[in-house]
Amino acid sequence: MNFEKEIVEVYFALIAIAERSYYPHDKERAHDLAADTVERALKARDSYDVNRPLLPWCRAIMRNLWMNTEQRLENVNTQRLGEWESEGGATADQCAIVHDLLNLVKRMRRRSVCVDSLIEFAKGYSLDEIATARGLPLGTVKRRIHDARVMLAKLVNVN
Repeated sequence: MNFEKEIVEVYFALIAIAERSYYPHDKERAHDLAADTVERALKARDSYDVNRPLLPWCRAIMRNLWMNTEQRLENVNTQRLGEWESEGGATADQCAIVHDLLNLVKRMRRRSVCVDSLIEFAKGYSLDEIATARGLPLGTVKRRIHDARVMLAKLVNVN
């Protein structure tokens, strides 16, 4: 097997995968991701098992590259609920309310994908940043935030 020849063939499959899965609305970024993947594969070719197919190995590299570069919302250091400083400090009631809200949010996360968008919006990210990071249309992000707010209001019994 000629690694260089096969990696060229895999490159075109990687472009299609990147355009479909990671950047459906941005062909340039999809091509960049595929090219970076091939570059990483060439650098790590000594760790490749020639008895296995090349495409799945390259897909794993591409997924890891994408997660490391595009999922910055997960890596931002933000202040956790309950760690802010307010006059008089946090009373036991305030801590209990925050704890109850966090439990509600955890329950909501298991039922709906909307909650992650709401959490990111609450952390201070703009709608455009959330849409870009998640690869979603702006309208979808707005709708998810709205749906999550309605769901949370029902759980908290707010009219």
